[in-house]
Amino acid sequence: MEMTRLMDPSSFPINNQRKPLGETPSFPPVMWHKVEYQRQRKRPTHVGYRVFLQATAWLLYGIAYGCNFFRAKWNPCAGRLEERQYNRIVYKLIIILKIVLVASQYLVYFVMLLAVYIHYSLVEKSSAQNFVMGTFSQGIEYNVFRRLVIFLHLKRDRIFVRQTVNEILRISEEIEQKFGLIYHCDASLLGVYFLKLFLLYVHISSYLYKSYFLLINLLYWMLLEYCFMGWFLYQQLLLNWYRNITTFLQRFIDDHKDRQGILGRYHRRLFWLFELHLRINNLHRSINDSLSWLSTSIYLMIFVCSFRLELLIECIMFGEDELENKLYIIADGCLGPVFIPLLYVLLIGLCTDRLRDAELVMQQQIVIIHGLYIRKAPSRTQAIKLLYNEHTSLIIHQKLEPLQNLIILGTTCDRGFAFDYLLTAILTALSFIQYTLSCGDYPINECATHK
Repeated sequence: MEMTRLMDPSSFPINNQRKPLGETPSFPPVMWHKVEYQRQRKRPTHVGYRVFLQATAWLLYGIAYGCNFFRAKWNPCAGRLEERQYNRIVYKLIIILKIVLVASQYLVYFVMLLAVYIHYSLVEKSSAQNFVMGTFSQGIEYNVFRRLVIFLHLKRDRIFVRQTVNEILRISEEIEQKFGLIYHCDASLLGVYFLKLFLLYVHISSYLYKSYFLLINLLYWMLLEYCFMGWFLYQQLLLNWYRNITTFLQRFIDDHKDRQGILGRYHRRLFWLFELHLRINNLHRSINDSLSWLSTSIYLMIFVCSFRLELLIECIMFGEDELENKLYIIADGCLGPVFIPLLYVLLIGLCTDRLRDAELVMQQQIVIIHGLYIRKAPSRTQAIKLLYNEHTSLIIHQKLEPLQNLIILGTTCDRGFAFDYLLTAILTALSFIQYTLSCGDYPINECATHK
């Protein structure tokens, strides 16, 4: 039952005293009326989103536990997750089994390398283009698969995961106790994410109907989606944190509109908010730095996307097959590799825009609080001076280092970048088609050659 408390901060320990699972705090967080707070927590949307986040966390941990990626236990005294001690013999046996599973297709790997060596000097014109792009895309997938395996098995990365999960739990606990935590998920983000999952299911299912396939290719898509699911869960929690903080600030403004200054008992709440914002930024920066390879891997999928998009367009426009066969071939080999990378980048961009909007709202609310209460305070007490300095530091920090998701080489991934990514993939695919036509390879019968 250690992981039951993973996504429910109301059950986390406070001052090393545990509360029963699912118990509502005995008092509402500041700025919340008790009846209103309890009503919000009983709403079907709050319960549904909380169950969704809990189920996602359980799924991630269940896969990690079953595949021996990460095993944790809850330490009630320290109030944190700790990694279980691995039995060295069992751990090595599991690693050997994994290696044997991947290496079981050694004959297929040998034949593939032999075919690459033979075709290297035989192909020409558009066939050479398809050969080079196919080989290059396959090489990228193998390199990303290697990094995924390292991340899921390296002790250093397991320590990073444990520390990150503990910090997420502590931040959620503090927001729950000091500001209130009502869960909410963006419907558009969930819609795009589930569409991507459906396309991934279609693509993975297509492997089962082939006479043979490379196991590494299947594991590549599954492990990449597993890591991205964890990242997407973190983004949902991050957006929830900001949503509840901005709700607290708005209630703070509304409840104090008739007062000339801030009551002393609320000074500490604002100090906590500034400190919490710094911790969230440090956590986000740590995740960006440690998982930069993941965003880079998603960006490099543009090669697979462009190559498969070329085949998709050629099959639709020039293929001589019947419509039913075209639809089957497209769903079998092109639909997933074309649209899944685009949806990956779109999700990252949408999350960045949501974070940017949340930070902007928070800045505006803090400016209002500063103008209404801090500057009008009758006496420049030490607490007011500290609030003024904290407010100025936060605004400068948000301007210099805004909360954003990076994709490659420090580039911010937002909706504008996602549009440029899509446009680049389309133009690259059209360039491939133009080269094919310029080589005189007409009529193009891509559908027949990719059955």
